[in-house]
Amino acid sequence: MSDESVAVVRRWFDALERGDPAPEQCDPEIEITNWAESPVTGPYHGHDGVASWWGDIEDAFQELHWELQSIEPVDDRRCLTVQRIAGRFRHTGIDLDFAWGAIITVREGKILRAVGYASPHLARQAAGLT
Repeated sequence: MSDESVAVVRRWFDALERGDPAPEQCDPEIEITNWAESPVTGPYHGHDGVASWWGDIEDAFQELHWELQSIEPVDDRRCLTVQRIAGRFRHTGIDLDFAWGAIITVREGKILRAVGYASPHLARQAAGLT
């Protein structure tokens, strides 16, 4: 199932890169969480949480560009992703351009959980890949 999980995660990130949080690609019990210092931490739960998460991203950033840099299976249900985000903080005008890692869990063809980590290395550690 790891190839299927990779395909599900890739579809979701394709939508995110287009500016669509694609709640229909998410499990009704989805949970999105980021590291404590992230401007958008969560946790966000369910399809309403996906909408709230995306709204918080839009409130925090402007001229946002989101790019999936890599994806690899961790096991049958989880994938490790590395993303790059570039743009500007809306309230300060400070530019940002950085990469971080996430572990994305898939259940029955839908995104169940997305946990962001401050760096790809920390995500690899959390996934047990180091």
